[in-house]
Amino acid sequence: MNLSFAPIALGPVFWLLLGLSVYTLYLVLYATLLLRREGRVEEGLLYRLEGLAQLAPLLGLLGTTWGMVQAFLALSGQGDPQGLAKGIAEALVNTGMGLLVAVVAYGGRVFLGGRR
Repeated sequence: MNLSFAPIALGPVFWLLLGLSVYTLYLVLYATLLLRREGRVEEGLLYRLEGLAQLAPLLGLLGTTWGMVQAFLALSGQGDPQGLAKGIAEALVNTGMGLLVAVVAYGGRVFLGGRR
């Protein structure tokens, strides 16, 4: 059984979400550092985390739509099962990535907002 993760299933929305995940992690770590050093967190950081928590699932949904369009295009051509599987995999990866970014951003916002 081959469980390798093929990079061909990663579309353009995934790379955007990956960048947002790095930015979200940076914001959470920076806010944690501020909380430890100064005993407070800037409101602007919390608002950014809120915005990312709202934006990420929408981008994940956009990636899901993109992947499903790719799957249906593969199906409409010659009924290519590999193309169909690639499109569905891309859709699911984007959905998961969008939810992951949102969970980290929202969790960070709730955790840090309760400690100000």
